[in-house]
Amino acid sequence: MARILVVEDSPESLELMAYLLEAAGHSVTRAATLARALAELRHTALDAVVCDLHLTGASGLDLLRCVRSEPGLADIAIIAVTAAAGLDLPLRARALGFDEFLRKPIEPRSFARDIERALRRSVERVLSERRSGTADACGLAG
Repeated sequence: MARILVVEDSPESLELMAYLLEAAGHSVTRAATLARALAELRHTALDAVVCDLHLTGASGLDLLRCVRSEPGLADIAIIAVTAAAGLDLPLRARALGFDEFLRKPIEPRSFARDIERALRRSVERVLSERRSGTADACGLAG
């Protein structure tokens, strides 16, 4: 069971993602804003963040930068979710430091499995960085 923060400004999408993750046995914390997400990250032990790329007044990229630059948070898996179009978005999201990229509308039957796969990739990333000693101050391999 993972502890997952879902950051989404659409109440319907937030509740759907949280419901699917809880049904798969995960503990879910909800946040509708960047400020609330950062407060939860700083005060709650979490394994992953599922974050909409386009939040009201902020972006998932803002959250990514904050998390990756804070000691103690840089190892958390961050999964981007968006309805934005663009064939290259998954590659760009991973290049920026997201552990996984999912398109909306999410696929309810595979959503929890997709998040679990991202958690495994994150663990592999962190272990690889620690073995090679290539993590920079933001926690990204260099």
